[in-house]
Amino acid sequence: MSASDNTKNDTSSEVWSVSEKKVISDELTHIQKQFPQADENNLCGLAFSGGGIRSSTFSLGVMQALAEKGLLKKFHYLSTVSGGGYIGSALTWLMNSKDGNDFLRFNAGDKFPLKNDNQQDDISKRLLRHMRQGSNYLTPGGGISMASLLAVILRGSLLSLLVYIIPLTAIMFLCLSAHLFGSPELLAGYAPSGGNVLINIAKASALVFVVVAVFYGWKTSEVRSSIRGYKGRRAFEEHAGKLLIFTGAVAVVGSLPMAAGLFVQAREIMAASLTLGGAVTSAMAIIKVQGKGEGKIPLGLIAPVAFILLVYGVLLSSYLIALHIYSSSAWFAGVGLFAASALLAWFLGTRVNINYISIHRYYRDRLMELFMPDLDDIMRENRSDMATTANDSSLHEMCMSKNGPYHLINTNMVTEGSSNKRLRGRGGENFLLSPLYCGSKATGWSSTETYMAKKMNLATAMAISGAAADPHGAPGGDGLTRNKSLSFLMALLNIRLGYWAPNPAKESAKVSRSPSWFGFGYKELLGTKMDETDDFVHLADGGHFENLAVYELIRRRVQTIVVCDGGADAGFTFVDFANLVEKIRVDFGVEIEVNGHPNFAADGKQAKSLLAMCPKPNEYHPHGVALAGSGFVTATIKYGNGVKDGTMVYIKTTLIGGLPDDIYSYKRGHDAFPDESTADQFFDEKQFEAYRELGYQIGMTLPDGIIK
Repeated sequence: MSASDNTKNDTSSEVWSVSEKKVISDELTHIQKQFPQADENNLCGLAFSGGGIRSSTFSLGVMQALAEKGLLKKFHYLSTVSGGGYIGSALTWLMNSKDGNDFLRFNAGDKFPLKNDNQQDDISKRLLRHMRQGSNYLTPGGGISMASLLAVILRGSLLSLLVYIIPLTAIMFLCLSAHLFGSPELLAGYAPSGGNVLINIAKASALVFVVVAVFYGWKTSEVRSSIRGYKGRRAFEEHAGKLLIFTGAVAVVGSLPMAAGLFVQAREIMAASLTLGGAVTSAMAIIKVQGKGEGKIPLGLIAPVAFILLVYGVLLSSYLIALHIYSSSAWFAGVGLFAASALLAWFLGTRVNINYISIHRYYRDRLMELFMPDLDDIMRENRSDMATTANDSSLHEMCMSKNGPYHLINTNMVTEGSSNKRLRGRGGENFLLSPLYCGSKATGWSSTETYMAKKMNLATAMAISGAAADPHGAPGGDGLTRNKSLSFLMALLNIRLGYWAPNPAKESAKVSRSPSWFGFGYKELLGTKMDETDDFVHLADGGHFENLAVYELIRRRVQTIVVCDGGADAGFTFVDFANLVEKIRVDFGVEIEVNGHPNFAADGKQAKSLLAMCPKPNEYHPHGVALAGSGFVTATIKYGNGVKDGTMVYIKTTLIGGLPDDIYSYKRGHDAFPDESTADQFFDEKQFEAYRELGYQIGMTLPDGIIK
């Protein structure tokens, strides 16, 4: 690799990644094998947004319409994020699978694998039936039920708590042995006023804070005092904050004997109840975030309460275990048991791959089984529910045939701990997973053929892109799960879908390595050193950065972009569109100018806006539902710097006139349709068909000439 191909990085270690220019150049060379006439001035891209199974199903309908109109085969790029990646990955898989015979070889034209009902052949019927009946993908049956999901969540939480509680118990035991909690009378549940060393330290620390605060106030009266200056204020803010944290932490730990004295009469049940209460409250907070519901109790209140209950419950449980060992007459047996437990914690903390004991793998496997089935199995009546072929196929092997567009899978690299102010402020950076290269602007890109020793596959990439439930990410990079309390709770309970992947900037990215709990779990717990420079980077839902999957297409100066927005936006605020506009203006200097819809050219209010897609009450409609004037608008992409302006076709989940009656009937029975909560990942047949048919009908209204 030449020096010119290397990406500059702030790290002192040697950089092994390649440049943005080389990535885009190699992609174009690859595309030209299928499209000889393609060049950087006429590229077309199709983008599927985030939004879980809702976006996936809606995008499927749009894709069916594009295939029927002969437009799908003209796209050079397919860019997906989160839920849009489900169906996008299905298309990539079906058109590149080595499974089956020639009858099962698909393309984006006459052999499109997911044709609409009125034009499908036998294999298409089977594939579509498989997806329709399996859209309740998290609990699909066949031995995989809600109990299976709960068991996986419980397993991850128990392992996580075990890793953290055992070291805490060791610390508590040492504190007891050193009488830091006071005299032995405390072991019987008493709390002498002067015996608790930690409480005395906390009192002294609090007194120091009071003295410093008074001194600060006094010094402000001096005109030339540095205390009144910027440096003095900053010094006070930094050190006083640390002093408060220290005081609070010591006081919390020092209070454990007193709390234990209250709980010991209840046979320690209260400690477990406190921990369980924290876990339940944590679950409420996490569910609230995923559902994006407002509710009567604000998340800003639920998360801190859950944090206090759970963390104090864990500390108290650790103290009671240590107290039981310390006060036992057969203390040596307790110490032996504790030593064995410590050995187990060490093993879990250093040897276990944290990517495999969270719910990430469960999520990934269920998605793979639905959207990447073994094709030979699809043709059999008594088929297996497993997808063994997709499980063993490398991402590098995808898109190597001359069938279909080149797939860009968008994820979010968490940069909350970055020294770069822009990355730290956003909390994330778009991280690409694709057949040729994996990486980001901040890390550089690594060849997918050698990345992770070829162990990154399409199913894993799809699941990472849709890892919405993650401690340190949220829509647009600034949402609720950047709440410190909630982030801590999700990490502590191992409620996460994210993935620790090797940093493309490191040579070690080429070998197979496992991220450990002690190495990276604590970073996720505390939110420290989660940046672009470590050996592993934390990847999660690409929608946490940009939820329309258009960002990377703009980077490539794609001339025609068709984007399907299936995100939940019941209020039609177009927040994902606004986030895209802001990010590409800041990062690329590119502007988007909305043209509206041709049918509204004479209407000044709608000619240059997104209003054509906003439903309006229609009392004359037979079903009495609000209808939008159009399911899409067009926009001009102003690239600047001598690059020809591009065109965007922006499609959105909205109700329009002329739809089949069953869609309007579904709306009357489900008021939130077509913007039902993303937390609903358990679709039935009617729900699946309502979104798919809506996408298909809107797709059929697109002009045939949108792609030249």
